[in-house]
Amino acid sequence: MLNQLNVRVTLPLPRTAMVIGGGVAGCAAAHALAQQGIAVSLIDRASHLASGASGNPRGILHARFGAGDNSLHQFVLAAYQHALKWLDEVLPVDGMARAQCGLLQLACNAVEVKRIGRLAQQTWPPQLMQFVNAKQASELVGIEMQFGGAWFPAGGWVVPPVLCAKLVSDARITQRLGHHAESLVKTPTGWQVLGQTAQGIAWQEEADVLVVCCAHAAKKFEQFAHFKLTSVRGQISVVAQTPASEALHAVVCGDGYCAPSVNDEHVLGATHAFDDESTEVRNADHAENLAHLKRYSPALHQALGEKAVEDWQGRASVRCSAPGSMPLVGRVDEGLYCSLGHGTRGLLTAGISADVLLAELCGLSAPLPQNILDELAPLHRVSTPRPRV
Repeated sequence: MLNQLNVRVTLPLPRTAMVIGGGVAGCAAAHALAQQGIAVSLIDRASHLASGASGNPRGILHARFGAGDNSLHQFVLAAYQHALKWLDEVLPVDGMARAQCGLLQLACNAVEVKRIGRLAQQTWPPQLMQFVNAKQASELVGIEMQFGGAWFPAGGWVVPPVLCAKLVSDARITQRLGHHAESLVKTPTGWQVLGQTAQGIAWQEEADVLVVCCAHAAKKFEQFAHFKLTSVRGQISVVAQTPASEALHAVVCGDGYCAPSVNDEHVLGATHAFDDESTEVRNADHAENLAHLKRYSPALHQALGEKAVEDWQGRASVRCSAPGSMPLVGRVDEGLYCSLGHGTRGLLTAGISADVLLAELCGLSAPLPQNILDELAPLHRVSTPRPRV
């Protein structure tokens, strides 16, 4: 059971805010602030939104629940349920930018057999999660499956760049793209950000509050240098559909995932390489995605046919993770906040994290119980003291 939700005394709203980071986490934070009437400057060094890990052509809504009732399990469960409602408001299902086609997590190895088996011993709302055998799984996804698993009827995929654009399509949000932030300075009334534009022109801006959402790049700022953030490279593969693979109409997950075809292309992913920040697309990673697919869904692998990975398209990006597999969300200093380390769960966790920030900033009722807020809080999680100035 979740603890009682945290309730706070309402505080005066800040008039202005800056958000650094134009990915899903930053756009979600900017959106939440703007919805409260706060004027927001969204700052990103790239010339367009979703230039980093949020830039994949499709991302899946993959909620992998743990079998135990710990804080991480509670957070992922709350985040998934929140994400479904949040996406319905921001990016309704249209089959092009978002699909609610269902998602199957296969019990395809010993770890997943144990995890899904323990989950199946609990009672779940059928609209949230169901448990199916191999025959039922095959009927649900349209391709023969060797394994059963957990079926998420509301699962599916999203086009993250479109989501980011929708989130910041608000007159109260000013996009400062192509603006590289170099330093953060606390002022008597708030925070100042100084940097250079893509053309090398110095710029600076000040606001009442500052929210840092730029993943592992946050560590370049003195205030975040001691944060234990890890870079995790991931590569997806884009594969042409075949007449056989066209039958797939749900997302299938094992040691990776395969999404149904859109515009005659499937997306397979994704690799995981720690402390690797290269965004070069590698044939070896394509081969790894294909090998994983063959293990968890031999029939789907066969349906895609024999393909030379040298001819494949793909995209590599760098995710950011934090110890404990939970993001760092909340206050770092007076007027300074962050939403960092979402890892592979950004589509699930960005929305609820933005609401956590808003609650802390404005003294509103938090969307999560206090024990989870404590686990998210940077001041609770980051043990190394900040350097003295």
